[in-house]
Amino acid sequence: MFNNLEDMVQKAVSGNVDPQAVEQAAAQHVQQCDNGELADHVQTAANNLQQQGNGDLAQQAMSLTQQLRSNPSGAKDAVVSFIKNNPQVLQHFAPSFAQGILSKL
Repeated sequence: MFNNLEDMVQKAVSGNVDPQAVEQAAAQHVQQCDNGELADHVQTAANNLQQQGNGDLAQQAMSLTQQLRSNPSGAKDAVVSFIKNNPQVLQHFAPSFAQGILSKL
């Protein structure tokens, strides 16, 4: 399953998947998530990004986590935009979360 997930992430990153399709899949999945659960997923991605030396993306994810926890209004749309604009971050989310998005592509 992990290799399949990695292959799908690579397709999204390489541009072999329409960015609009990534956005729609992310929007469908993110809207189904509870704000607290989503914040936990984004926090996991932020931690993984930081550990792998992607400080800028980690900082963006941390900001989204704080927004989801303190003022969730509009935060889900921001998460969708973050994923659409940086599809490579999908590999830093928990596999179950990324799979939920990628399975919709």
